[in-house]
Amino acid sequence: MRRILVLSLALMALLGFVAPPDVLAQAAAPQPKFTITGLIDNVGTWTQNMSTSDLNANRNRDHQMYGRTRGRFDIIGEVGQAKGVFGFEIDSYWGQTGFIDSNNGPGCSTSGAAFSVTCGATGAGSESSFDLNTDTAGNLQIKWLYTEFPMPLVPFSTIVRLGAQPLATAASFKLATYANGDFAGVNLYTTFSPTFKAQLTYVAIDENLLGKGAFGPFATGTSTNQNKCQNAAGAAITGCTPQSRGDNFAIIGSPEITVMKGLDIKPMFSHMSLQGLTSGSTRAGRGGVSIAAGGPFAPTATVAGADGAGTGIHELRNTVGLDARWRSGPWSVNPSFYYQFGSQQKWNLGGLAAPYGNVNQKYTADISAFLGDVRADYQLGPLLLSAMTMFTTGQDAKSNPYKSIKYYQPLNTDTSYMADWGTQIMSLGIDYYQIIGSATGSNPGVTIGWDKYGRISSGVKASYAVTPALTMGAGITPHWTWNKVDTDGYIVGGAGIQPSFVCRKTGNTCRPEGESNFLGTEFNVALTYRFAPGLTFDWAFGYMMTDSAMSHRYVGTDYVGGSATSNVAPVRKDIGVSDIAITTARVRFSF
Repeated sequence: MRRILVLSLALMALLGFVAPPDVLAQAAAPQPKFTITGLIDNVGTWTQNMSTSDLNANRNRDHQMYGRTRGRFDIIGEVGQAKGVFGFEIDSYWGQTGFIDSNNGPGCSTSGAAFSVTCGATGAGSESSFDLNTDTAGNLQIKWLYTEFPMPLVPFSTIVRLGAQPLATAASFKLATYANGDFAGVNLYTTFSPTFKAQLTYVAIDENLLGKGAFGPFATGTSTNQNKCQNAAGAAITGCTPQSRGDNFAIIGSPEITVMKGLDIKPMFSHMSLQGLTSGSTRAGRGGVSIAAGGPFAPTATVAGADGAGTGIHELRNTVGLDARWRSGPWSVNPSFYYQFGSQQKWNLGGLAAPYGNVNQKYTADISAFLGDVRADYQLGPLLLSAMTMFTTGQDAKSNPYKSIKYYQPLNTDTSYMADWGTQIMSLGIDYYQIIGSATGSNPGVTIGWDKYGRISSGVKASYAVTPALTMGAGITPHWTWNKVDTDGYIVGGAGIQPSFVCRKTGNTCRPEGESNFLGTEFNVALTYRFAPGLTFDWAFGYMMTDSAMSHRYVGTDYVGGSATSNVAPVRKDIGVSDIAITTARVRFSF
């Protein structure tokens, strides 16, 4: 018996010695690891003339003061080199701000359905508010849900990320020059050598699933024809909208090359294919051209040749460019240059667009636009000196956006362009929910340019580390537009600034002309105090001396219209704009 036992143990040892490495690896499988990281922000903000809730920028002398709390949490599970990440977020204002405490809560309706209340206002960037007892419902944002792992059976180290994930450095080193925020899709990160890496990213923007008729129409109408909003006789049904999003996607390819010590470059090519309607994050309304359903990208079936689903409306947008970063001693320079080209189809349906050309016709606009952004820093002990300049092309007031597009359109910025520079009004600041123009969906943190007119900004700033825990800074950033703005135009929700095709003085039809391209100058001061482990106090103040390029007509209609809301003569508020101010204090706990 003992001999059999000894022989068995010897055989087991021999098998263990000659066993394949994978068998041994399975025997010693890594143990699962679980962590939670995140932050909790408590923010207090006062603003004057930010106009984040109306369509009249800096006209109503509006002001607000509020407190809010934001929590951002990432739950991370790891087994060896593989990991899964679940990220979620909660944003709530202090005190109930609407009819109910959540715009997704029980009994809340956006369509005014019976036995329900219309969603109450919750403030910019939030879905809920903490009322008495703070029992809110439906206010959880799912941000990330992805798996990351090394790709097997490939000669080079490749990390695969699948699911809802951050764009991170998929397109650039610099924040939000083309792609920023979150997306659903695939990211491959391959390391060929220590000096050459590459990323390939597939971004799923919209998904048609089984086709436009698979789920039938929605909105107020009904239909007996799944493919169109038509009745059995083929007549169009008013108020009926079929499924109208195509298989819209973007592909981004971006190598990362270390040219020499201190110099890294990141070329980028991106192709975007869009059909019909798509996200306003990648196609913001500009120049009076709406992106809404039933608009130029998905006209209703009452338009001859259209089906209400955007079929046959294509946009092919390509972006090429280069991002770079250079470090040498106390100096650093970060230049970025991008060129965009392609074509965009849409219908001119008349109405606001009637002066642009023949109505109820489909047009193809050629896309040709540039973006340049250069930042530089010089570190002198505790003193950091910084300078920046950016430009993005635009087009003049009378240009026809149905035939030509010369303004740059990012894939997605998540409202964050220039949020790393320090301005509090023309970009997201410490509050990161307040930015000029957010009510119209065309704020410069999203569109980069100013409506269809483009933009030029240059600035300088300085920060001084008084102690390792305390830093203070100040900056000045003037802003212009690439082309002069038609200050007689008026703001249209989801469509940007509609130029005026009627002369203010005569009331006669005329071509719009640009009057000014100076938006104003923003001044900022800021303080950061890391007063305890994991705890940081931030405070900032921004003041913008606005100028005439921010002017527009106060009334949301042309000078001549023939309705009770039309005004031939200018109103008093058509002239001049008010300065803008904001101050924010924030306590951040990071873990």
